[in-house]
Amino acid sequence: MAPKAMKSKTEALTMSEAYKTVAEKMELKPKDVKGIMQSLLELSTEQVKKSGSFKLAGMLNMKLISKPATKARKGLNPFTKEPCVFKAKPASKSVKVLALKKLKEALN
Repeated sequence: MAPKAMKSKTEALTMSEAYKTVAEKMELKPKDVKGIMQSLLELSTEQVKKSGSFKLAGMLNMKLISKPATKARKGLNPFTKEPCVFKAKPASKSVKVLALKKLKEALN
């Protein structure tokens, strides 16, 4: 039997519905579940900044990707073949999230 908060496959769960579903399953208050998730977010952010990666419950691996700055350069527009200048981009950091074995097996 599916929980009341579950929607059809085309519609995603909202955060409040997800909190409510987990709260019902674990017999907690949605407010408590939200607090736990906020704490987990803070912990994962801190760990990714410190060590460069964080594994969440054996399901997800979050890695910090540092992209260097690029200089402006001349090139050809691939569609019109006209010369143009590609703008410079500042250095940036992003997080890459990879599914681990436990999550892949759960989806099959």
